[in-house]
Amino acid sequence: MGLRFRKSISLIPGVRLNFGKSGMSVSAGVPGFRKTINTKGQVTTTVGVPGTGLYYVDTKKTGNNSSNRNRNSQPQQQPIAPCVPSKPQSQANYIREPVVNAAAKQVDYNTLKSIHKTADDTIDWTEILVSPTAPDDSYNQQMWSYYYSVAPNVLNGSIDTYLQLIYEVNPLDDLLDYGTNFEFGTDDPDKIEVEYTVNTDVLSQARRTMNRQDYHDLLEDFVCSLSIRIARDMFALLPVNYTVVHAVMDNQTVLLVDFDRGALSRIKFGYIDPSDTIKRFKYIDSFSKQQQ
Repeated sequence: MGLRFRKSISLIPGVRLNFGKSGMSVSAGVPGFRKTINTKGQVTTTVGVPGTGLYYVDTKKTGNNSSNRNRNSQPQQQPIAPCVPSKPQSQANYIREPVVNAAAKQVDYNTLKSIHKTADDTIDWTEILVSPTAPDDSYNQQMWSYYYSVAPNVLNGSIDTYLQLIYEVNPLDDLLDYGTNFEFGTDDPDKIEVEYTVNTDVLSQARRTMNRQDYHDLLEDFVCSLSIRIARDMFALLPVNYTVVHAVMDNQTVLLVDFDRGALSRIKFGYIDPSDTIKRFKYIDSFSKQQQ
């Protein structure tokens, strides 16, 4: 979510009306606790400990009892995936709980293989650092001012500020139809790691109508395309050089990719096959059972 896409109007102290790419929402609260209700019927409750980089976010769909499943257990914070070295216990994490729809939203198959083609606007933190006001009216001044206030810490590699930005900006909210349980963490200011659970509900029709091989190929392209898009959005928000993306299905990591900013920036996203593109990076996948 870039500077041009989000606008916020203060209605009364503590209550804001927000306009973003995915619609309009109303948020209310104080530092460390906030509730947001959007026009799609999602209610998001954010609980955090300011100054620690530790946040818990619960997103529910109103009027849907099935959205409460798996929420009776206590949320756990743990290393992002078992197939990478464990991280220090002091590592900060940010977790977004799943949105579960009663009726699975079916998406055009070509769309599922093309999620990587668009991405958020890249934030130039150096430009923001030296410019307390936005360059012109096409930018949202309130968001620019917020970014200006955190720019020194971002450029100094403050992990706490990285996670605060993710908490404030919600850069992957427009991908909640495709993936859930987004978890962010790092112990390296030059890297961000993202784990998510693949929402296979969007493929339920394909699973019923396609033969096994065609469905397998579509699923692989979908997961690879979504993982590339996640990496693009994280590079757009944070000045890191590496984004490690873990895709999880049935509690198992099916794809782990270490994206390099420089290599990703040279790709022409409108002309690629997402499954082939993943092989340009260090990756582990359970689709082809190959490692590089």
